[in-house]
Amino acid sequence: MGRTIEDAQKRLADELMKGGDVSAVGIGADDGEPVLRVYASKSGADRVPSKYEGHRVVVVNSDGFRAQGPKDRGGR
Repeated sequence: MGRTIEDAQKRLADELMKGGDVSAVGIGADDGEPVLRVYASKSGADRVPSKYEGHRVVVVNSDGFRAQGPKDRGGR
């Protein structure tokens, strides 16, 4: 099984998103280094490792995401 950051992202998302306190797991950069970004509530952040399969993990505090409708985008 590969150890690319994309593979790690999928596996970490599968592990963390079961509890409902993690909204998303993505790939980003921090100081020019690729990192896994985990968007989690305060309670979810406690479950997030600082490294996963050799990749650094950065937690972004988030209370979740919600879809925007036309009114949210300035529409009528």
